[in-house]
Amino acid sequence: MKRVFALILALAMSMSLFACGQSGSKDDGQKKFKVAINHWGQANFFGRVGKEAMEDELTKLGCEIIPTVTDNTPDRMKAIENAIALGVDAIIVQEGDITEAETAILEAKQKGIIIGSMDSGTADYVDFYVTSDNPLLGKNTAEALVEKMGAKGRIIEIIDDSGSMTRKRRDAAHKVFDQYPDIEIAYSLVYSWPDYDADMMNQVSAVLAKEGDNISGVFAVFDGVGISAYKTIKEFGLQDKIFICGVDGDPDVYALMKADGENCNYICTMAQDPDTMARTCVRAVVDLLNGKTLDSKVEYIPCLLYTSPSPRDRSLS
Repeated sequence: MKRVFALILALAMSMSLFACGQSGSKDDGQKKFKVAINHWGQANFFGRVGKEAMEDELTKLGCEIIPTVTDNTPDRMKAIENAIALGVDAIIVQEGDITEAETAILEAKQKGIIIGSMDSGTADYVDFYVTSDNPLLGKNTAEALVEKMGAKGRIIEIIDDSGSMTRKRRDAAHKVFDQYPDIEIAYSLVYSWPDYDADMMNQVSAVLAKEGDNISGVFAVFDGVGISAYKTIKEFGLQDKIFICGVDGDPDVYALMKADGENCNYICTMAQDPDTMARTCVRAVVDLLNGKTLDSKVEYIPCLLYTSPSPRDRSLS
């Protein structure tokens, strides 16, 4: 009986090694890593999937999770400072621009806290960064729009400089548009965040009321605002004249592509993989907490091009 009990005890102790932690705490017990995750709002498909996947992966790895959702830099700074005060072992920042919270991040680094970034940009103080190739997303989206427009016409771009990823997409798209003398960015509309839908519908509506017949395309840095433009264009009955491209692979875009079929003016979306991004970031951060060395501090997750009328895909890495 004693041998059976000893065997069971040994098995239980070995299973505990799979938890998100390492031995060597003050009481020589198992340390449970405390990981803070901060998300730049939850108004978009990408953000919601990323948060859910991060929390799921951290739970599987046995970590204690301290989640926060903020939609502006001051609140993000406070969330990070609170995480530091709670004695976290790591902080993961999703979307937005991590460099805008630099003061708080540097304070965390001074305390030995591991820093992960999911599509929020990188810097010397970031230990691991996972993202899509955002310049490629912008480039391919712009090229698809130019082709559909016949390399001529006036474009509404829908942008926002608060995200490092959206700036990269915009800049890459501009390089494409600049190659065509008959393409003009007629309007640059900046969406509000996170309450972008009504705001963007109002802004697009104002443009279309003024000169809807003179607009040929919409370049949206993410699908949420592209869908806002789609709804407005449809209200004006201009869906046969104005084409839209976006980024994310939002299921709502696939639904409207399917519903409209060959008549769909939302011609493509560049689909990212936020689930894989989130899990990749979590695993890398936990590896660092466990003293492992990463092969690289940066990892790019491949994306897909989906086009209407019947979504087809091709890998883009």
